[in-house]
Amino acid sequence: MRCRRRRLATTAGLRRRVTVQRSAVVAAAASITMLAACGGGGGKDSSRVMEVPQTSEVRVIDADTVDIDGTRYRLSGIDAPEAGQTCRAWGRTWDCGVAATDALATRAEGMRCEGSDTDRFGRTIGVCGSGGEDLNAWLVANGWALAYRQYSRAYVGEEAQARSNRRGIHRGEFIEPWRWRAGERLGGVDTFSALASGALDVGGLADRMLRGEDANVHGGWLDESVFAIVDDRVATSFGAWHGTNPTVAGGATWTGAFVAMDARSGEGVEGDAVVDIDDFAAPDVDIALFVDVGGAEQIRDRVADLRWDSIPVWEGTFSARDTAGWIEGRFYGGDHEEVGGIFERDHVLGAFGGRRTR
Repeated sequence: MRCRRRRLATTAGLRRRVTVQRSAVVAAAASITMLAACGGGGGKDSSRVMEVPQTSEVRVIDADTVDIDGTRYRLSGIDAPEAGQTCRAWGRTWDCGVAATDALATRAEGMRCEGSDTDRFGRTIGVCGSGGEDLNAWLVANGWALAYRQYSRAYVGEEAQARSNRRGIHRGEFIEPWRWRAGERLGGVDTFSALASGALDVGGLADRMLRGEDANVHGGWLDESVFAIVDDRVATSFGAWHGTNPTVAGGATWTGAFVAMDARSGEGVEGDAVVDIDDFAAPDVDIALFVDVGGAEQIRDRVADLRWDSIPVWEGTFSARDTAGWIEGRFYGGDHEEVGGIFERDHVLGAFGGRRTR
């Protein structure tokens, strides 16, 4: 079973308030009198069209409410996290309401809204768009709002798409906005834990990744954890860690992938990862990282498959160090359904992760 590995894209320029330019056509008549050279003359009127720019202000209140030139619109058929609402992903509480608001702000330039009905707060109910894109649908499809089934089923398909791809708030735990407004809040506590091979604000990185700001991150997103190389120099593994050993009967295997950098050549290295525990009664892990040559045979000459055997497990963590390098890892998720860690051996620095497959 292969983990999803990806080069993560950048989202930049988040804004809450955007001023855009519209052009209005104003006709002005100019009369020009042409005098004839030999006494007497005739006058002739000509008209020209002048473009006078007008400023239209688009102000994003939250991810389902905007002001355009003083008219407040409530986006129909959707309900987005409130501006102060929080969610939880990878065991970390994050400001999903602010992120949703900022996501809409990135589409604010040129926004237009259409609608005629009003709600009990006097807001115009409508569909907003920018550049030919239905922003109501875009917010739901990207996990920044839910289909508001109480009033409409127009965006149920987009919500199913976002949920299956774990986008936006679907990445982890959240309270539906209508329940949040009624006073319900997330229970439980944060269980976020991180490993890093160098100086790195991993919590801040997790927050940026959830918002879509994840440039220079190469690795894998799992349900409860992440493993990655950041800025081509720091290996990290983070997620929801509960501090306990797996306790199911017998043993288990976790399979996934790894990403790494070869310090000797500067080349990226990746491949498959397998983590085994034979007996949970006396748990220790065997780890094997199999290099994916991918047509570059010269990598195989420098980087052999990497193995560590019989590493003791304590409170859901494991580590080992020898003259050739080191490895650290832990089990993530409430049922230890994932594993991840970082390592360095023979000038190869990397991170690995996987899901339990047996």
